[in-house]
Amino acid sequence: MPVEIRELIIKTEIRTVTDEFSSLNENEFLAFKEEILETCKRMLTEGVKKINYRR
Repeated sequence: MPVEIRELIIKTEIRTVTDEFSSLNENEFLAFKEEILETCKRMLTEGVKKINYRR
């Protein structure tokens, strides 16, 4: 009886280098954070609406 074993291993290494010129100041960071929160809230409410229609 043949046996097949499949295995996928993905190894990654993430490195971040801080650059003095590309860092955000506090106001830009807060604006970016608010934008992300609003986008997530909108996506969640749209997802809930779509689920309610499936009956």
